[in-house]
Amino acid sequence: MVKVIFRAAVEEIRKGKRFIVVSHVSPEGDAVGSLLGLSLALKGIGKEVIPYLEDKLPDIYRFLPGSELLCRTLSGAGEVDATFAVDCGQLERLGKGFASFKGRGKIVNMDHHVTNDNFGDINIVVPEASAAGEIVFDLLVSAGIKITKDVATNLYVAIHTDTGSFRYSSSTPEAFRKAGELVRCGADPWDTAMKVYENYPAEKFKLLGAVLSTLELANGGKVAVVRVTLDMLKSVGGDKDLTDGFVNYARAIEGVEVGVLFRECAAGEYKVSLRSKGEVDVSSVAERFGGGGHSHAAGFNIKGGFEEVRTSVSEALLGPIGGAKKARAGGPS
Repeated sequence: MVKVIFRAAVEEIRKGKRFIVVSHVSPEGDAVGSLLGLSLALKGIGKEVIPYLEDKLPDIYRFLPGSELLCRTLSGAGEVDATFAVDCGQLERLGKGFASFKGRGKIVNMDHHVTNDNFGDINIVVPEASAAGEIVFDLLVSAGIKITKDVATNLYVAIHTDTGSFRYSSSTPEAFRKAGELVRCGADPWDTAMKVYENYPAEKFKLLGAVLSTLELANGGKVAVVRVTLDMLKSVGGDKDLTDGFVNYARAIEGVEVGVLFRECAAGEYKVSLRSKGEVDVSSVAERFGGGGHSHAAGFNIKGGFEEVRTSVSEALLGPIGGAKKARAGGPS
């Protein structure tokens, strides 16, 4: 029986023949796993599918089934019947190449970010889901599409990574249940954990040492800040993918409420990643700067010199951190 929330999307699958499946720029585990899982599932029922990512696939996810099918250009793709956008809160986050593509058909927006702006023609936004991979799982079940071992591996990675290996508060009973179903369908937890978390290049740890040396505490010790510069990346011969997870080291410090990573993207421009231990809603801070995300994990891009942007972010965090203190003390939040 098709759930009401998936009815329109299932109808697009049934009547369509050609689809694009796309996710956001700077993709991580949920984006990649959801995209590849849905792409392989649709191909498995005879559909023609273009799995599209504007940015390079992070090396850590090259082991995923179907990764060799990814396209980074839509030039010459021709019209499709519909586009499935997964794990993306805003249309512009799908990249300039997708934004300029005219033959995308209806957009089915499948996401779990509370800051999603409902950019699709069909919007399936489920903030209580731990990952977009959960929503793809539910869509496949509703559509009666078999979840093969390859599909299960991708969706398991999506859920596993976005729950922080089932450590985050998003690790709901439903997340565990679906992960268990995916293991039953062939996903291998041990193999996945080894390839995702214990298969890093040496350059990542060289870079981590340099990044941790920039550690500073702010806002009365409630905020920990680390910084990645272009020169640091150049010195280890690596790219931005190496910085994945670095912000969590800042958050992990005793007494810290929010970890912040400033990654230099270009001269005078930074990607800011925010991670909260739970009391502070960092998505509200990210929205102030045109970004988005979840209450515990959010981000945005900002232009300016480092001292300028660091001050702006620190000031933006003052209110939420003060509110968290009052809430813990039993006062108004």
